[in-house]
Amino acid sequence: MNRKGDEKQENPYLCSDECDASNPDLAHPPQLMQDRERNGLITYWQTVTWGRHPEPLLANITMSWNKSLELTDDIQITFEYGRPTIMVLDKSMDHGRSWQPYQFYADDCQDAFNMQPKRVRDLSPTNLTRVICTEQYSRWVGSKNDKNVKFEVRERFALFAGPRLQNMDNLYTRMESMKGLRDFFTFTNLRMRLLRPALGGTYVQRDNLLKYFYAISNIEVPAR
Repeated sequence: MNRKGDEKQENPYLCSDECDASNPDLAHPPQLMQDRERNGLITYWQTVTWGRHPEPLLANITMSWNKSLELTDDIQITFEYGRPTIMVLDKSMDHGRSWQPYQFYADDCQDAFNMQPKRVRDLSPTNLTRVICTEQYSRWVGSKNDKNVKFEVRERFALFAGPRLQNMDNLYTRMESMKGLRDFFTFTNLRMRLLRPALGGTYVQRDNLLKYFYAISNIEVPAR
């Protein structure tokens, strides 16, 4: 994608070395999203760049477990070189035969999905399972060090278990008695739909399309 010496100025998005999918030493294949990283070396999966703009740069990442699982903590996706400005997290409860949105993410929820922006803290015990659109993880805040995108499980648990999750018995009781609550945290498959890459807080620069892509170094899905 980018060769050493080609950059005239620092670009916070481009990888610092040549990228070549045909060379194992220079490739960024999907398995690098869930590999063990040693000695501080960050490995990551990366898409092609947005060379076909204005066509959308789209990517789907689907994870399958062949069984039903229940979330126990936050889902966390770590992006390198910028978080997407628009993405959707979907889930399936029937091994991928049907899908439903889990959470929407955008730098402008109204523009992207015709939804008002919300945070989990805006929810209450009565609408805990509501699917929301959040702007918390998509807006440019001036630092490429903001890498993580979350699906907040702990904050949802806290609505029943308390801020420090000290009353888990109450949560488990509600799981059994409140219709749809346990199902909300249950899945067989997850899918990320990446719909627009990081833009660096500005508009798309048509003369520098190589800086727009998706790169993921880690995906954590704590479940049982």
